Amino acid sequence: MGIREEVSEMKYRYALLTFALLIAASSAAVAEEHVVGGGTPNSNNTFPFWGNYPAFRWQTMWFQYEIDEAGPITKIEWQIWSNPSGGPGGSFTGCNVLLCHTGIPAITANFRDNYGGNTPVTAFSGTFVLPPSSADEWITVVAPTNFDFNNRDNLLIEVSWTGGSGGVNPFKCRNAGSNPFPGRVYNSSSATAETGLVTANMHRYGRITVNYPAVAPTSLGRIKSLYN
Repeated sequence: MGIREEVSEMKYRYALLTFALLIAASSAAVAEEHVVGGGTPNSNNTFPFWGNYPAFRWQTMWFQYEIDEAGPITKIEWQIWSNPSGGPGGSFTGCNVLLCHTGIPAITANFRDNYGGNTPVTAFSGTFVLPPSSADEWITVVAPTNFDFNNRDNLLIEVSWTGGSGGVNPFKCRNAGSNPFPGRVYNSSSATAETGLVTANMHRYGRITVNYPAVAPTSLGRIKSLYN
């Protein structure tokens, strides 16, 4: 290898190292937890995880401005109420957790209409195990690997299951009749119901983690070409 080739190779390796360090630093800086749910919680609710029912379908959403960051959503958490201070947990079979972009301003009684014409993404499918909890504990509801938030629409979450036991864990929420909260809709007898009952004045308190967008492999090729 000649001197010119050696210099070129050294530049390329330096560029790759610099690029990797920049990506690592950017990931640490950009991945953030966003607290959502309309402000300080003033109430609690066990839905959608309560095994006293034969099946369940439930939706709510969070507004775009509450998240305000584009990128892969890697975790959605809900927080346990302070008093009562937790629950025994439970197990829910045939459980699906869906995420969907939507442009609607508030939840309606029709589950499909709440998608706003978009196609939901299945972020979890299987048996959901709700762990025992204590006061103010954060519980991971879903850890998606396949949903990128576009930071333009609102974010809808849907939970359904076909069989359950236990699950009287009280999750924090906020109720206020005059606030523009998104509300929720639920059907406590079918996981595939088309419509449900709406609670218009509710906002589920939570924490949403948005990670740094993945870098395409072609980016490395472009960097290499700069140093050839």
